[in-house]
Amino acid sequence: MSWPATPGQPLANNSPLDSPHPPSTNSRKRKKSSGLDDGSDDGDNPGSAQRGRNQGVKRACNECRQQKLRCDVLTDPNFKSCTRCSKHKLMCAIDPGFKRQEKRQQYAELERELSALRAENAELKAGLPHGLAPAIPGNRMASYAPSMQSASAYGPSNEAAASRSLLDLASGYDSSLIASARAPSANTLAKVTLRDSQIAELFNIFFARYHPYLPLLLPEITPSGYFELCPLLYWTILTVASRRYDGRPGLLSELKPPLHELLWDTVGCVPQTYHAVKALCLLCAWPLPTSSTSLDPSMIICGTMVHLAMQFGLHRPSHAQDFSRIKLELREEDIKDRMNTWVAVNVCAQNVSTGYGMPQLSRWNWFTHGQHMDRISDALRARCMIERFVDKITRTLYTMQRDLIIPTDETARAMTIEMFSREYEELESSLKQCNPLPIDYLYLHAAALHLRLTAFFDSPSVPTYRSDLSALWVAATTLLKTFLGLPGDLDVPSSNGVRKLSDTPSKPFATNYIMQMVLAAGFTLMKLLNSFFAAQVDTVTGRTIFLQTVTALRSISVVQNDLPQRLAEVVAQLWQASGAGGQRLFDDGGSKRDIDDSLQIKVRCRMSMSLVYDSIWRWKERFEAVRNLDRMVEHPTQPDDLPPSNGQEPQGTMGDTLPISATMGADVDVSLAGWDNPFGSNAPFDSLGWALDGFLDLPMGNEPSFL
Repeated sequence: MSWPATPGQPLANNSPLDSPHPPSTNSRKRKKSSGLDDGSDDGDNPGSAQRGRNQGVKRACNECRQQKLRCDVLTDPNFKSCTRCSKHKLMCAIDPGFKRQEKRQQYAELERELSALRAENAELKAGLPHGLAPAIPGNRMASYAPSMQSASAYGPSNEAAASRSLLDLASGYDSSLIASARAPSANTLAKVTLRDSQIAELFNIFFARYHPYLPLLLPEITPSGYFELCPLLYWTILTVASRRYDGRPGLLSELKPPLHELLWDTVGCVPQTYHAVKALCLLCAWPLPTSSTSLDPSMIICGTMVHLAMQFGLHRPSHAQDFSRIKLELREEDIKDRMNTWVAVNVCAQNVSTGYGMPQLSRWNWFTHGQHMDRISDALRARCMIERFVDKITRTLYTMQRDLIIPTDETARAMTIEMFSREYEELESSLKQCNPLPIDYLYLHAAALHLRLTAFFDSPSVPTYRSDLSALWVAATTLLKTFLGLPGDLDVPSSNGVRKLSDTPSKPFATNYIMQMVLAAGFTLMKLLNSFFAAQVDTVTGRTIFLQTVTALRSISVVQNDLPQRLAEVVAQLWQASGAGGQRLFDDGGSKRDIDDSLQIKVRCRMSMSLVYDSIWRWKERFEAVRNLDRMVEHPTQPDDLPPSNGQEPQGTMGDTLPISATMGADVDVSLAGWDNPFGSNAPFDSLGWALDGFLDLPMGNEPSFL
């Protein structure tokens, strides 16, 4: 029996593999330490031995230890930075308590912090109402907007920003710099920076030139006040004003991409202030320039605008409490502003639907007529009455329009049109009592044209056909005279709607809706002057007005090759090919038919804009110019230049009409392009966009990309 050895007695070395001496394969560190210890003069002195051991330990600096790199720092006799820190200008230091920090641990801490911030953000959002901004004492904006903290402080956008910051940190970028570059400021949007003087000048231009067409905003609010209300609204105002800004050419092209991104970022994060709806109203009135209707997001923005306004409860301005999660105390100014915003939403929605020939998106209710009209601003009251009248026309005459002409319907339509004619006269009398502005007459005459364009849907056998065409001629010429005679100062009241054509114009600042109605009036004159009806009107006056209309359409263009410029070129080509008003152009196939059939249209599903889309279709059929239109606008057609007359019909008229398949490229589907397609007149196509989409891959002007 063996007993364990006592601490003072070592065990016997009985194994043959054991060695009385330790192996000679000790680590290098121990060898160096042993060598230093053996070489010490004062081996018996404990203090001296401790100093010897400290001198033998070679430590790296903090930066090299973090990266696990070789370090040549010197500490004895004098401290000298290592080569790496000197090269990268880093602070070279040796901290006894330094510990390496792993990136995984850092990311985990950031994720935990992000989760905590999201939880706190959710708690804060639970106690906030919809669409209110903080009340700022001493500022006119405080009485203009209800009190609530801005969505920029509490909102889903912070979560997205935090997530992007985490991804940027993982990629090795400075998240603080990236976040500051993304967030719009009062002077910078993406890579576009404006000086304070430029911002003030742009705001002055907006309220002087563009505001009269859509009097929604308050000029007394400062630019900084609008930025605090809503950054999207602030930059939308600057973008609209930059359409014709001479102080910095090309500013509109610079602002378009970042504003487009800011728009959808704001909408995607669900705005927490109803002032974002005002920005959408401005974008519906003055959309960003594009070369094709297929790339125009106006209908999408319009639908978003209407539904976002209803989400904020603007359709019930005095009952905002029903659409908020907390108790609200709205002042009379707040209710009026919400009501004016709702009126502007419906006005813009009605204009977009009418101008694009689409079903109406407006939601008129009892807050927009009757006793509530007194709470609407004077500038919007007339527009509200006019657009409600347009809405009634659309719902009655166009929405229920049949594909085929039925005699019983024609009788009812004639009675309905006569009823609307009397209502239009009453509306005009009511407006004259309110001291209207020239811009009010312009929209009133646009409503009259919208009503009278129903004449192209009538059958030539209707007894009132000629009288309806006469009323259409009067409506078209009156609208064009009013537009061409707009004064420079649209805020000056006028006793009548027609100004002299020599007055200073403000046409280039018109809204997209006005451009579309002027285009429809121009096509109306061209078609009537090239038909049997030309014998009943003053063709000289009609030609003069038409030529001025083409020039005015080109003046609305803001960038090279945009829709106003392209459409004006189409109108000029059709006019020149028709003999400049000297002969009939729209004579299907050149066959001898009843003279009244020349004014019939085949596109019948675009409401009052059916004439425009029908004319574009016919232009596409008659000319092989779709692919070359982008080059033609660089050398505009002069509509007053008559083609050579040699007793034959001019090139491009009905005398030498080619088959449809011969005028189109080989890559076009003939079954959908021809008129005798299986879908009939209800084919789901965008004729204007399809006809003008021949150069979608080409840039517009000097812009790098569009939409």
